[in-house]
Amino acid sequence: MKMIKLTPFFLTIWIALFVLTAFPQEGVVSPTCWLRADSIRMGDEVWRDVSNHGLHATPWSGVMPDTLARLNFNPCILLNDGMHFSVQLDSQQGCQADVIVVYETYDSTAENALWQLQIDSAKRVGQTTQRILNDNGQIIYDSINRMKPVINYLAQSWRTPETTSPMLTLCMADSLPLNGKIAEALYFDHRISDTAVIQWISYLAVKYGITLSQTDYLDSRKNVIWDYTGYPDYCGTIAGLGRDDSTGLYQKQTYFADGQIIMGIGSLANTNEENTSIIADGHFLIMGMDSSALQRPVELYTQSGETYEVIGRSMMQATGNVMTYNTFLWLDANAVQDTVVPVLLIDRSGSGEFLAWEMDMVWPFRNDSLGYFVYDNVHWDTDLNGRDAFCFAVRIPEEEATPRMATANPIPLLLEGVAEGRGSDADVTAKPYLNEEKHSLQQVPENQATSTYRLLPNPNHGRFTVEINYSDPQDVIVTIYASDGKKIQVMSGKGQSNYRFEGQMKTSGHYLIDIISASERKQLKMVVN
Repeated sequence: MKMIKLTPFFLTIWIALFVLTAFPQEGVVSPTCWLRADSIRMGDEVWRDVSNHGLHATPWSGVMPDTLARLNFNPCILLNDGMHFSVQLDSQQGCQADVIVVYETYDSTAENALWQLQIDSAKRVGQTTQRILNDNGQIIYDSINRMKPVINYLAQSWRTPETTSPMLTLCMADSLPLNGKIAEALYFDHRISDTAVIQWISYLAVKYGITLSQTDYLDSRKNVIWDYTGYPDYCGTIAGLGRDDSTGLYQKQTYFADGQIIMGIGSLANTNEENTSIIADGHFLIMGMDSSALQRPVELYTQSGETYEVIGRSMMQATGNVMTYNTFLWLDANAVQDTVVPVLLIDRSGSGEFLAWEMDMVWPFRNDSLGYFVYDNVHWDTDLNGRDAFCFAVRIPEEEATPRMATANPIPLLLEGVAEGRGSDADVTAKPYLNEEKHSLQQVPENQATSTYRLLPNPNHGRFTVEINYSDPQDVIVTIYASDGKKIQVMSGKGQSNYRFEGQMKTSGHYLIDIISASERKQLKMVVN
């Protein structure tokens, strides 16, 4: 058997040694049973099988959920009270199956169920977040759960075919429930090829904003829409937009870099289906960021003495004629200093060298009420070479900048004449260079008051916790605002060093949490799916 477990920032592979035979496939192979949360409609009595095989899933309580949560702007089912689904399969099943599940759990330690196939009264195969169940017993492959959306693929085999119709159960296995979300499940009653596996997990990765590592991304036509071998330095986090009619993929907006960046076509909507923009079939924009994410490991110096820092070195791979699409990027202001305005730099050559004659600059159109810098009217692959390197750059105040010697291989970068608040048409008179020497964050003196803030989880499905820790006791006021500036809730505490506030939002969307104490003010952005 073979099981592949995928997380937003890395791919971990466990293989229990069975012989895997790859059969060539033309196009993308169809699942035997395909359950998608975005196919659920109000009033449905079953979770409809969209593979056209009629293998619908029946909810354990006999009632489908009346509301859906969100996973990367797409519908998913929020599980509670042991909710699970059963699928009565064909009696002519063989003795092997491939299953792919997209889920998210809120418990980092307790074992959660994924699925189980009851072959007869005594035999079962399946999987939890920590074990593989088979007719030989079980295999423990992990001791913790990933607190991120996960794509989980498992190929299972058993020795003797069943004599009765097997029952497939989702979100329940070995008497364990799944506490969290489930977005999609694909069941194949036979072993599919490695290429088919990559095609399907690529579709799911783009749709749900989940990073695949150590593999290319393939569309249904077997085109490489993200070249892992070509961009090994940009695989720390990967997300994208695109349309593939063979799989039903139509992703118009996505979270990127652990939610610190939102990218999309047209303008941001509350959900993917509410975004009315149009993408042509076969067109993709896939972006990858280096492992440093939105940290600041690199400094830029202009010849005039101004100093800039690069944030989030990234690569955009384009498939199809995407230069006509008007895209946007929302950058969380927490990723940069609150007092600076970052500029988006796009290296049209895709080399990552940011040479003056190969680079465009885009200044944020506005700073929204939730603390995002908004970049509108961004066009990619304007030179039709299939790729663009990009990053954000912020100016360091002169008193904080420390002159350094250039590295042996400086990289020219067009920044002369840039000032905060100026547009992208600033005059340019000189070519600065990029110093790739790393630098560390300044240490806080021991006698200086420090504080920490945590919002858990984020994004969430409405229930959340704000944890605040101060070095000294002090009063605090926590105010929650909606995206339109409306005050939603106020919580307060007095005379403590450590606070824990629990809240609940009934409406999905973006919220601002404003925390004020005697020593400082902190703002957190929250996403409710």
